[in-house]
Amino acid sequence: MESEDGNVGSFTCEHDDYFKINITSSSGNKTYYIEDNIGYVSPSVYTTFLYRYKTSDTNIKAKIVAVFASGNQTILSETSSTTWVKGSATLDTDKGSLTRIRLYANQATGQVYYDFVLVCKGIFTFPNCGYGLEFTPPARYAMLEIPARVGDITQNLGSPSATVTIGCDLDVGDWKRSGDYVDGEVFLDIAHNSYTEPWQWLDTGTEQFKATLDTPVFRREADGNSARRILELTFREYRRSSASNESYVERFGLNL
Repeated sequence: MESEDGNVGSFTCEHDDYFKINITSSSGNKTYYIEDNIGYVSPSVYTTFLYRYKTSDTNIKAKIVAVFASGNQTILSETSSTTWVKGSATLDTDKGSLTRIRLYANQATGQVYYDFVLVCKGIFTFPNCGYGLEFTPPARYAMLEIPARVGDITQNLGSPSATVTIGCDLDVGDWKRSGDYVDGEVFLDIAHNSYTEPWQWLDTGTEQFKATLDTPVFRREADGNSARRILELTFREYRRSSASNESYVERFGLNL
């Protein structure tokens, strides 16, 4: 659903990936929003709201509002940024179920882009990556062998998805969420429910992007008279569109 109150525009899904709200005229209350009904989500269970947005210039303003059964909460106050911004908020628990989300484009003509809004159970922080973290953004080259030629022809075929591999020490730090039974259970949760959760937001401390948890490995090793518990994780970059639609800084969230 869309609502126009002074601002007139339209919204589209760009590159099958993110929303673009395009405001073509602005007057009066200078307000425009799109709204989606998401059913009834308990903010006591799904406590955290994440988002990513940018604007075409600093005149037009983004704004996000969460609509509950008994009231609203402003997640993002009117603001603008010509580069992608990622933010988060804790949902109110005294207004009943979360039922709708509104994405605004206010105050001027121009475009507001929303990469995602994500309502989740919380943010899990890795207690350690004691066995190392590797970020691999490879290129895809084909080596063409030519008869009688000295050396191959190098053909660049684009870029495959980036990967992040992490080795964690389960014996160091707190690896349990509230109510968990075993250390690292959050990754069992993600793997088991991957059919309903297409991606996770991964923040390595340097890079940030959408990723899928590809292979969690819980390893137990004996070391003399002691045992070690190692968790090995592989994340793969998640995309619906070609990465050529954005810069490498935007792609890997280097400026977030």
